[in-house]
Amino acid sequence: LVIDPFKDRKTGKAMYPYGTIPRLLLFWIVTEATQNKSRHIRLGNSLDAFIRAVGLSPRTGGGKRSDAKRLTSQIERLVRASISFESEQDTHRAWVDMKIASRAEFWFDPARTNQDNLWDSWIKLGEEFYDAITAAPVPVDVRALRALKRSPLALDLYAWLTYTTFTAARKGKSRLVPWEGLHAQMGAEYAEVRDFKKKVIVTLKKVQLAYPAMKVESTKVGLVVHPSSTAIPITKVRPLPPHNREVSSLNIHKKPV
Repeated sequence: LVIDPFKDRKTGKAMYPYGTIPRLLLFWIVTEATQNKSRHIRLGNSLDAFIRAVGLSPRTGGGKRSDAKRLTSQIERLVRASISFESEQDTHRAWVDMKIASRAEFWFDPARTNQDNLWDSWIKLGEEFYDAITAAPVPVDVRALRALKRSPLALDLYAWLTYTTFTAARKGKSRLVPWEGLHAQMGAEYAEVRDFKKKVIVTLKKVQLAYPAMKVESTKVGLVVHPSSTAIPITKVRPLPPHNREVSSLNIHKKPV
């Protein structure tokens, strides 16, 4: 997985998306795309409402550290980035390049979050990206996202475990994921697998509080994910009004090529 950031025209700096906000934005974007079945994602004309919809607070902090300022910065970093899935084995090479958004228009002013704009802000998802995130969505609980929103690793684990629990339940058997494999997926910040393992075990306790139905155990070899109920029963998922949902959707594409 390769993230190719866009470059700021004034500074030439690579603008990578990072932290919890792009993760929360992805949950929200996948929900909108899945439920509305459209590449055109309406962000609305109220920054206050959009901030709350993502799971943040328009009244948090001030200046550069406010949720409003960070959100308006991170959404541009996210939707202007490109994602590549690459595979190379012996003589075989394959890849898929995805532009998250092909077009966008923002009217938000982080200094005036409570001021409604005359025009809507919106994004149009790239076709490859839209197809990937809507191919096989698995529902997640927005309340859990809000409880875990301060930890990027907790959000990553929750997302991954939601999908892995679903596939384990569908196949009717547990899945063992080695620590080395999990480290390769989401442990780039940790040079040593053992340090990553310690952090995962601690963070897993927080995830289990937010997702009590999940059945997972840590072993010396890796994590064992047992069949159990999904965060939200899939048969009970119903579309809710925009900006007032208790259910989100997630898809982790297993074979992008």
